[in-house]
Amino acid sequence: MPEAIATTKRKFYKALDALSAAGTAPSTQTASQSTGSTSSTKRSSAAAFDEARERVRKRLRQSTSTDSLNSFTPNTSVISLAGKPTARSAGSPSRPPPNYSPWSQETFLARLKTFRSVSLWHPKPDAINEVEWAKRGWICVDVNTVACRGGCNRRVVVSVDVAKQAERAEQAEQSDGDEEQQDDDEEEEESSLEQALTERYKSQIVEGHAPTCLWRQEGCKDDIYRLSLVRPSVWQPDLRKRVHSLLDISKSIDQVKTRPSDTFNEKVLNDLSPDVLALSDPPQTSAPKAFEIAMHGWRGSKESGNDLLNCDACFQRVGLWMYQPDYRRPGTSSSIQTPDEDDADAGLLDLIELHRDHCPWRNPVTQKATGSLDGLNACQVLQRVVATAARDHRRRSAAQTTGDADEEPVSDIASLHQSKEEIAKSDKERESRLRRLKNLLNIKRRPTVKAPAQKAA
Repeated sequence: MPEAIATTKRKFYKALDALSAAGTAPSTQTASQSTGSTSSTKRSSAAAFDEARERVRKRLRQSTSTDSLNSFTPNTSVISLAGKPTARSAGSPSRPPPNYSPWSQETFLARLKTFRSVSLWHPKPDAINEVEWAKRGWICVDVNTVACRGGCNRRVVVSVDVAKQAERAEQAEQSDGDEEQQDDDEEEEESSLEQALTERYKSQIVEGHAPTCLWRQEGCKDDIYRLSLVRPSVWQPDLRKRVHSLLDISKSIDQVKTRPSDTFNEKVLNDLSPDVLALSDPPQTSAPKAFEIAMHGWRGSKESGNDLLNCDACFQRVGLWMYQPDYRRPGTSSSIQTPDEDDADAGLLDLIELHRDHCPWRNPVTQKATGSLDGLNACQVLQRVVATAARDHRRRSAAQTTGDADEEPVSDIASLHQSKEEIAKSDKERESRLRRLKNLLNIKRRPTVKAPAQKAA
């Protein structure tokens, strides 16, 4: 056994003996004052403890070797003050953020995802929509019911009958005369009632928590929903993943017609660096369509044999089968050969409007872009960032091509083969030109004559 290891073990055993002695000292004093039977029991237990300690020492001596010490990795387990081993390995996964983490966009999106079911959460006014509830730690647990899971565990039922109001509004449009006036009065009453309910539930977003709940003290910042699209280390891998996921469902997106967008430019794909999207060479025929859809925040997926578009910001899902040329909407006859304008517009895939109203890909208010990007939604921000990256790559490529073109004549001249006589003749001509130039620049000066020194009188 190496000397250093033996010294360390002796120190360990001395410390163990000191702890054992300190722990058994009070029991010894108590034993001297108690009856003889109790003291004998104490001594027997101490002897058993010493025997067990000796057995442990022998096992350590037998099992300790140089190979086992070399294979020992630090921080594998740490003995806590309570004596319990605690695993602490370098490769262990990091713990998830706690329930109260208003700084974490990941936990915010996880709470917002619970509101995606239209059967559980019905549309609400903007002041009390799902984004405002998720910013304060609420999740949807039942029909129009939110709860603070992991916090104060309180529940709030949010009941604003928007559907009934819309139905009565349609009936008001169809009525006329006195009935129309009466319906207008009822609509105003319902509007005022809805506004009052909105103000009430708006206060419940904060006051619905228990007084001791941390979510009542402070919620998420207003820019928690902002998508990071400026840094290349963020938008490039995300865009690459969305494009490749859409290429996996290329059969469904090939025949889909999208509504033209003023901000999207198809030429950006040709000017973009090949390393950004990592497409195959040559790229697939559906690559431009996949790039266009991915630039608007959508990714492709397959669920139950159906191809879907998914948004990871608002959790909206769109079935691509409804936008195929052979799809017929329910209630329409397949014998109609000349559809009207409404049917033609219904067959177009609007990549922006299909996002939810609060989605940053559509809503510039929730994106909260700053600086020169202020007032733009996430689609517009990504379009500008990708266009800038494509323009920079195009300029670098053009500069490199120009530099190669300038070097071509030099390489051509160097590749010419001249004879020895031609080389000697060119050298003589060069020397004669240099000699003439030297004679022209050479100026002859007269020698200076020193004046005789005057003799002193």
